[in-house]
Amino acid sequence: MVVMVAWEAAPLGKGRLLKTTVHLVKAAMKKASVNAKDVAMIVHSGVYRQHFRTEPAFATHIQGALDIKCTTLNQTSSHCFAFDVSDGSCSPHVALDAISDLLPQLPGKYAILSSGDERPNKQTEWLHEPYCFVAIVALEGDGPCLKRIRSDDAELSLDRVTKTHFDSGKKANISQEYGSFIPLEMKESGNLFSGDQTWLSGRNMHEFHQWLHGKEGSFVHRIIDRTGKSTSAHWER
Repeated sequence: MVVMVAWEAAPLGKGRLLKTTVHLVKAAMKKASVNAKDVAMIVHSGVYRQHFRTEPAFATHIQGALDIKCTTLNQTSSHCFAFDVSDGSCSPHVALDAISDLLPQLPGKYAILSSGDERPNKQTEWLHEPYCFVAIVALEGDGPCLKRIRSDDAELSLDRVTKTHFDSGKKANISQEYGSFIPLEMKESGNLFSGDQTWLSGRNMHEFHQWLHGKEGSFVHRIIDRTGKSTSAHWER
């Protein structure tokens, strides 16, 4: 069980993901009165990165740009655990699940969650409207409380996947979506918010938490990936 004590989001537009993420994290830390020395972990969630890079972890770039515990490692130094998770549009929920499990075991009060994707290169067809979403997550405090995450693979179709390959004609790696389907649109029903199936991770988080703002009670946020897999985050506030 963790609490989201502050969050910030913005459409990415033509901006770079790292620069936008760092700007939003600084704003969220200021809003929650968080000191960098109290940050125990940084987890980035998303799929698309510039030039399809997977290493080093994008979270380590965030850590470096914010200069959080970037010191010489020794037996007494304070560490910040930074890593990425990638599970399609469901990535933010997987990241939150990891934070819920790991944060209580670490010597720090807060975790930084970032969710976002950017167009890998100009050769890749890009029909998305990506958002960058960041949050400060704590073990206690004011804000929506995450109770649990549930995953459902019942509608998973491996024919609807996104693959990356080298295009000899374009002389570049490109990303291509396979499998035709009619995407599910955003749905609001009582305490359930289900995102549009074409949304990427950052927009899923932004739209839900904007919808949740000012509400009280128990709520379910469902993310449905284009493959049909879904995750459901159960929140209370």
